[in-house]
Amino acid sequence: MPGLSAGAIACYTSLMSQTIASMQAFLQETADELNDLMSMDVMEMYRQLTELGNSLPELPLAERTPANFVHGCTSNVYIGARIEQGRVWYSGSSEAHIVRGYVAVLVNALSGLTPAEIMGETEAPVSAFADGTNIRATLTPSRANAFGNIYKLMVAKARDFAG
Repeated sequence: MPGLSAGAIACYTSLMSQTIASMQAFLQETADELNDLMSMDVMEMYRQLTELGNSLPELPLAERTPANFVHGCTSNVYIGARIEQGRVWYSGSSEAHIVRGYVAVLVNALSGLTPAEIMGETEAPVSAFADGTNIRATLTPSRANAFGNIYKLMVAKARDFAG
């Protein structure tokens, strides 16, 4: 997937089924781009995250339920999920622009994987992304924790689908 334009991100998971290798490549490419922007100007990195977040389709009010609420975040964050043909497809939203960008990264990275892949093979690449982009150093502690809490809810939803 060349480049990370908001338009490309928005349609990425709707066009293809994800594999672990493509998920890893997507996270690495995204981390590289964010790091390049951060090395020039941290505000450019935040602008890119905001743009990524803006590429997410609006989460319907019907999906903003307690079961989809991400606990431990200072802003309201929701993650929806559905399963089709054995693959999980996520949606999400956040009031905070930067957190919404991280929601977009995780939604695009994990959508299209099977529940077993999400539960068993995504933790290391997602952690590498978080460490590689230095989330904890560039965000407030509560926003840095939001990234991990969003991921945990996504894994829990995959676990529910796995039965």
